[in-house]
Amino acid sequence: MVEKSDFQKRLMQIGIDGILSASIAMGNRLQLFQALAKVGSEDKPATPAEVATESGCKERYVKEWLSVMATADLITVTEDEKFYIKKEHVEDLAGDVNISIDSFLPICMKVYDQLCQVFKKEGPFGLNYSEYTDFYVAMADFSEAMHRKHLISDLIPALGGNVKERLEQGGMMCLDVGCGKGFQAALLAQNFPKSNFTGIDVTLEAVHLANQQRKDNGETYENLAIIQMDGAKMDADWTNKFDLVTIFDACHDQMRPDLCLKEIHRVLKPGGVFGMVEVVT
Repeated sequence: MVEKSDFQKRLMQIGIDGILSASIAMGNRLQLFQALAKVGSEDKPATPAEVATESGCKERYVKEWLSVMATADLITVTEDEKFYIKKEHVEDLAGDVNISIDSFLPICMKVYDQLCQVFKKEGPFGLNYSEYTDFYVAMADFSEAMHRKHLISDLIPALGGNVKERLEQGGMMCLDVGCGKGFQAALLAQNFPKSNFTGIDVTLEAVHLANQQRKDNGETYENLAIIQMDGAKMDADWTNKFDLVTIFDACHDQMRPDLCLKEIHRVLKPGGVFGMVEVVT
């Protein structure tokens, strides 16, 4: 039998990792990692039945999923077929920060057939952003997981210009572009009640979800508004309106990032501050 070349092995591994990513995404959505972390440990590994009960899923399927995760060396399986997550890996697997990336795979695959048609010469010109259902939810969850601990304590002070002190003093007009579910804007509004915050997103569903989530969480702050608007075509009356403009993990998602940045420059007051955070892999 002819041994596979390194390139052939790489192709095979890419396929395997793709399937594994889908399995990780499934575990994330069904809270299987969290369930395993809750009922199992190195001192007391959990049975598939215990994980199934905790997660509200069928034992037979949970057992297969646990076996896949163990085969990938993401979790540990004992000789008597019990499972646990190593203590040093619990935060990564059950904390949503790293595994959130895998959640984008099933979202992108939803438009697989439509995208194939777009590629063809006789096919549609492109896809609407709204076709990627749930993308903004996954992106917002990922961004929140990355920034929740650092937004107020680290990111805002890093902007310089006494921004944090000015926010505390009040009167600042602030804009968050591509706000998704509005987590950053809401957290800023909560921590700096004397300043005003507006979040904009091009997706109407994201705006509805953001406002509903704020209502459900009791975060309907008087100094916060979340509205639908294209970051590349903001309100004509907003010229020189804002003291601070932020964009978190969203500039690269714009259809025309260049136009978005030009608009940000337009709506900033002279001497205003612009803060942008981008994903680094």
